Amino acid sequence: MTLSNGAANGIQSTEGSKANAILNTPKGYRPLERVEPVPKPGFPHHLYPRWIGHKFDTDGKIMSYPGNGVLSPLNTASDLHHALHDLLADIQKQDWASLYTFLPPSSWHMTTYEGISDQIRHREQWPAGLPTSSSLKACHAHVATRLADLQHGLGDEPLQIKVAGFESLADGIALRLEPVTAEGELALRNLRDQLSERLSVRHPVHDKYSFHMGMGYLLRYLSTEDETKITKFLQGWLTKLPATFELAVPEYCVYDNMYAFRRVFYLD
Repeated sequence: MTLSNGAANGIQSTEGSKANAILNTPKGYRPLERVEPVPKPGFPHHLYPRWIGHKFDTDGKIMSYPGNGVLSPLNTASDLHHALHDLLADIQKQDWASLYTFLPPSSWHMTTYEGISDQIRHREQWPAGLPTSSSLKACHAHVATRLADLQHGLGDEPLQIKVAGFESLADGIALRLEPVTAEGELALRNLRDQLSERLSVRHPVHDKYSFHMGMGYLLRYLSTEDETKITKFLQGWLTKLPATFELAVPEYCVYDNMYAFRRVFYLD
């Protein structure tokens, strides 16, 4: 598992801390390299991981964070869903569990395309031809129109996905996912390209996007001791998770927050 930002030595440099405090951004804030939330005036973002103050408050309570995207929900009857239930129950018994706020199992999914966030209205991350001042309702309708006849191109049989490990701990706890075959990887990347082209929105590191399934968001930065402990715990769980699972048909979804994703339609 890759160590989280700044956790290799467990602390941030004094100069780095001062710079982030002045800019009021989280450690490792890099909007040119990945989708980053826009800092809110008055919130001390430099003290918290990047999604706190946006998707969740400092106590882990859900916040409004509306948007849309293309995702595949995890089948509730799958072996992986059952195993992740057990993993979540085990995590919640650990002394470090309070460092996280967890997603309900009903929201577990793999994102194919990040879509549009109401709170990130940069021109380059907003559909071309749609004013950045447009209502979210108008944006949802615009995206739906653009994607209505798009074919996913993943084949007639469900795409096989493998659990390749865990993502960096910088933002939270999430499985890192990869298609089992090179053909599957190409098909999934081609679908991302089509979605990007239809909306004229190419998110940062589009080609290197890491497919994942989030379970929980980090509320506080981890100490070296916590990171080592959590990394060891998660590595121990890898052998207990199913090696592969079937990816559900991608759906165009809209959402109000991270607890529920409402399907508008399946991609053909």
